[in-house]
Amino acid sequence: MTHSTAMARRLELRSLWFGVWANAVMTLAGLSAHVLTGSSALLLDGLYSAVLVGSSLIASRICRNVVRPPDRGWPYGYEGQEALYVLFRSLVLLGVIGFGFSSAFATLIAWWGGAVISPLRLQPVAIYTLAITGCCALLAWRHHRDWRRTGSVSLLLQTEARNARIDALITLATGLALLASPLFLGTPLSALASITDALLVLLVSLVLLREPWMALRQAMAQAAGCSADQDVLERTRAVLMQQLVGLQLQMMDFTVQQLGRTAFVVVYINPVEPQDGFVIDGLRHQIDQRCSSALGRPVRSEVILTVNPPIHHLDPTPQAAP
Repeated sequence: MTHSTAMARRLELRSLWFGVWANAVMTLAGLSAHVLTGSSALLLDGLYSAVLVGSSLIASRICRNVVRPPDRGWPYGYEGQEALYVLFRSLVLLGVIGFGFSSAFATLIAWWGGAVISPLRLQPVAIYTLAITGCCALLAWRHHRDWRRTGSVSLLLQTEARNARIDALITLATGLALLASPLFLGTPLSALASITDALLVLLVSLVLLREPWMALRQAMAQAAGCSADQDVLERTRAVLMQQLVGLQLQMMDFTVQQLGRTAFVVVYINPVEPQDGFVIDGLRHQIDQRCSSALGRPVRSEVILTVNPPIHHLDPTPQAAP
């Protein structure tokens, strides 16, 4: 591991631990605010932060692993742990959101059946909203800054920063809506004042749903071995074609898979004449460096000598070096 890489990992780890403590504070604040006010929306906010505490603890462990080279125990490297982390985290968040949605829906059904909904105690809401929104905004800024300072490749920091921004917006909107709910009294909408909290939980659940769902789809695609997107493929092709200039090597095909922060490139080569192993090793090293520079992320490559690549039908016109 180079000095710059080690510094980036330490910076990433410090940022994740900052998130652990910040989310722990917000979890306690959310649960305390729920007890003081009776608001289910604030309970959902606290539970959401609790999930982020657990996910940040797991992320801090994965942060140490993903930079380790392959070994006998993990012959293909540790990069897959990052995708599995996002997948697991997304499933837990979807479970919390589902709990909040079902609880609010049950409250609305009871209200429709004539049940009396206890009024909320709104005095602590303003302080909670200001404090937690500020804390989330600070956390989002810290994660985003450290994500950029570590090369903009950490899926862990990118995910945590995005969730902190969402949490800030949701907390602010929820707090303002709760504080505005007494304005319904004495209006044609006065009947809705008692169920404002349940309606907010439904709305917040629907807003929160998109981020873990999209992250889940991306993580599942990576863990299942899906190819990288077309832009990554085109940039990789350009690097490979340039790298083969002047070499007696014919590129039959190539594949790119992104797993966490790392792109895996496999190049299928048909040597026009016998090649020394040192030439192939040097080619692989150059591909790692140049593709990493072009894609802006770590790259691990393999060069396979063959005349019949396994998926050559996807690229029926082999590219020969000029």
